[in-house]
Amino acid sequence: MKKMALMVLISSSFAAQSAENLKFHGTLISPPNCTISHNQTIEVKFGNMLISKIDGTRYAQNVPYEITCDSAVRDDTMTMTLTLSGSVTDFNQAAINTSVAGLGIELRQNDQPFTLGSTITVNEQSAPVLKAIPVKKSGASLTEGDFDATATLQVDYQ
Repeated sequence: MKKMALMVLISSSFAAQSAENLKFHGTLISPPNCTISHNQTIEVKFGNMLISKIDGTRYAQNVPYEITCDSAVRDDTMTMTLTLSGSVTDFNQAAINTSVAGLGIELRQNDQPFTLGSTITVNEQSAPVLKAIPVKKSGASLTEGDFDATATLQVDYQ
């Protein structure tokens, strides 16, 4: 019994000597709230286009957008992305459906298709140039008249 009491006394003296030697601290932050063009609708106007000249190259228009974030808090590990969503055509995965059958609007970033549903990594200070280009389904016979199309461009900061 004396041996047991001595062991308990020795064990507790080791435990009493251990002190806290680790300290943890940090700051919790939320990602900054970022918007595209101050949450206003971005309009891309193509004007009059000859049906026979729609070839996926002609009539390209820049998409006039800007990204703004409301917080000066930045973390180098955070990534900003753009996501494009909308109704995709049945003939081009990067083209948005329009109100005219067989006609789509393809968005491109650095001359590469910006496929609907995909994301691209961007920098707030130098947002990529996006171009909108009318594309036609092969063999489609487009009808004369007005057209429109809508899509959503979303910015995320994670």
